[in-house]
Amino acid sequence: MADRKQLETLIKNMGELPTLPSVFSTVSRMLSDPRTSAVDVGNAVSNDQVIASKILKVANSAFYGLTGRVNTVSHAIAVLGFSSTKNIALTTSVLSTLNLKTPVKGFNLVAFWKHSAAVGAIAKLTAKEVNPQKQEEAFVAGLLHDIGKLVLAICSPEDFARCINFALNNNCLFLDAENELLGANHTDIAAWVNDRWKLPADFAAVLKNHHKSVKVSGEHAGLVAIVKFADILARGLQLGHACDNSMPILEDEVWNLLKMTPQKLDTILAASNGAMLDSMVFVNSD
Repeated sequence: MADRKQLETLIKNMGELPTLPSVFSTVSRMLSDPRTSAVDVGNAVSNDQVIASKILKVANSAFYGLTGRVNTVSHAIAVLGFSSTKNIALTTSVLSTLNLKTPVKGFNLVAFWKHSAAVGAIAKLTAKEVNPQKQEEAFVAGLLHDIGKLVLAICSPEDFARCINFALNNNCLFLDAENELLGANHTDIAAWVNDRWKLPADFAAVLKNHHKSVKVSGEHAGLVAIVKFADILARGLQLGHACDNSMPILEDEVWNLLKMTPQKLDTILAASNGAMLDSMVFVNSD
């Protein structure tokens, strides 16, 4: 639990959080209306070239297996479906808003995004084995799980650099370094972000609780468990870098929720690297 006064001081010093592109809220509202067509959404998305271009790029990537077949945004939306389109719009909105323009000493942004993409990809593979209906949500939640770190890097780079240095020198989790030096951590920052952005409840639960016991997440415990598991595997496989060289402890409840078997684990591990490479389309700049 973060010290409330220290958290308030940290957030105050971080300044104003950028807002998500307005087109995301527009698209979200449209996609909840059964009368909305792919053409309608395509026209709305066209007002934001970053999101429009990402939808086309992802639709034509190996991630969805539609390489080279989709030529227009409306066609992409029709092929992907509204759920995938909404998730692409969400991830693109978040990633384009959290744009780290100035390098931070000791922080490898490419390695950070590789880790995030790996967690997303492995979360999707895990969901395929344990809860196939949640594959899309698992991917997005895994991809975005550490955005609290990126917010800290953007808004308070000196604090962020101190935490990285502390974590590496003391061989501890970045989370522990944050708690020690700042009295708060990236999950607390993620909660602050969610208060302003009003992200979907399942994603918000992952952002805030992926370092807490899954029991605190209630109805979202399954998704949090998937992302916690994926984070451990991504670290163990050394796919990217999570700002530290340590490994979080995976509580027994995660294994119980996932009902993981050696056969399922082998399947996930065998596909992890390839799935991570495919998912990099979400984080690579156009």
